[in-house]
Amino acid sequence: MKVVTIGRNSDNTIIVNDPYAGRHHCQITQNDNGTFCLLDRNAKNGTFVNGRRVSGEVMLNQSDVVRVGNTTLPWQSYFTGGGSSGTIINPSGGGGYMPPAPPLNKPDNFLVWSILGTIFCCLPFGIVAIVNSAKVDRLWYAGDHAGAERAAKSARTWFWWSFALGLVGGIITTIFYVVLGVGAAFL
Repeated sequence: MKVVTIGRNSDNTIIVNDPYAGRHHCQITQNDNGTFCLLDRNAKNGTFVNGRRVSGEVMLNQSDVVRVGNTTLPWQSYFTGGGSSGTIINPSGGGGYMPPAPPLNKPDNFLVWSILGTIFCCLPFGIVAIVNSAKVDRLWYAGDHAGAERAAKSARTWFWWSFALGLVGGIITTIFYVVLGVGAAFL
């Protein structure tokens, strides 16, 4: 079993000179059966595999791209003999640095649907959906892609709750007026 530790501190196998990397950011382990596991150590700026933020332990494939802070790691080379212990990686180039992963697609902010849900369905839930929708672009352009994804998911969830409550309210109202109309016809 081989363990490669990654972070800013000098006691890591891979030292990352990146202010957005944690002191002990994460570690990658190659098990005896040849599988790779990445363990995120709850670094403030997160660990990303193929552009998605991960937490805890996840399995890695040889083709996976691992990013800590603004640094994309050539992690595979440390298990094939290409990298040595104590190698320093600089996000500005050199030291085995690879260019950053291509930008992710910005999530849909769901703003139009949130506004429609507020007007036609359920006002309180629709307002919460609008607030979360407004956060998506701000977080995305600030570089917090995971936060933008969470805000988009929350906006979508609140819209659907607004829609469901509006639909149920509409059905109950229709039934009430039908029963009231039928009852009035017998009077």
